[in-house]
Amino acid sequence: MTVRTILALLAALPLAACVGDDLTGPAATACRAAIAAQVGRGLSAVTVVTMTETQAGADIQAAVTGAEAPWTCRTDAAHRVLGVMYSGSEGAL
Repeated sequence: MTVRTILALLAALPLAACVGDDLTGPAATACRAAIAAQVGRGLSAVTVVTMTETQAGADIQAAVTGAEAPWTCRTDAAHRVLGVMYSGSEGAL
């Protein structure tokens, strides 16, 4: 194994935590609906990209068709949306 390969594997480790989380579960579904409502689009325009479960709930990133950057959403442990935020420039909305 080369040093470059080892570094690439180490860089990918944080992403492995997202693989086991449910991208279609209650928290992701709630965030998808909240983001769609925020941008005034249908659910089909919002795709959950990553979800990380935390002790307090979940952190979710979603792509919206036409947006230049992902949206971020947080839920509590009962899957209630705590907040939705665009991670890019507001002028790009």
